[in-house]
Amino acid sequence: MPPRLEIDPGKIAYYEKAGWEAYYDRNWPRAFGLLVQLNRVEFRMSWPQALAAALDTVRATIAFAPLERSDVPKATAYIEKFYAKAGRSLGQKADAATLAKLEMNYWVVHRRLAIARKQNPNDGDLEPMIVSLANLHAALFSSTPERMRASAELRAKAAEAVDLITSKRSIDVAGDWRRVETYLKQAYDAVQRDAA
Repeated sequence: MPPRLEIDPGKIAYYEKAGWEAYYDRNWPRAFGLLVQLNRVEFRMSWPQALAAALDTVRATIAFAPLERSDVPKATAYIEKFYAKAGRSLGQKADAATLAKLEMNYWVVHRRLAIARKQNPNDGDLEPMIVSLANLHAALFSSTPERMRASAELRAKAAEAVDLITSKRSIDVAGDWRRVETYLKQAYDAVQRDAA
């Protein structure tokens, strides 16, 4: 990892937010295209690498998506393949299996929290998701969970806003999607500022 993390927080935030929209719409072709772009911007992958890695991620999301038939081991295997490609592109210190485990932990924690909020909008402590994201960001960006806490808090707020939309409780869907993108940009600004 280079001494100064060079990312474009605005572009990453846009592609991640739009990818969330495509995921929840189950629009896999759109999700794939957005993931290709995200891989190019965030992980500096070549076009062939970005295409192959996006395919891994879409396969992981398809395996994870069905609530009743979610296949976490299969999703984790695809995410590990993704992180192997990302690691080669960035020269990451963390191994792909570790990153995949941390990523899947975040997906599972987020899902549990979303279900809890859907049943009771006032329920759902963000702390487990913040901890999960801080650990993921620390491994991904060669830092520590303590230094990645601010970015994790902002990404958790973005996820909370997504859950408001997907649970049909949002009274301003377009405005809430803009809020998601704003939180994500702030999160990646914090990553860039706080990464080792």
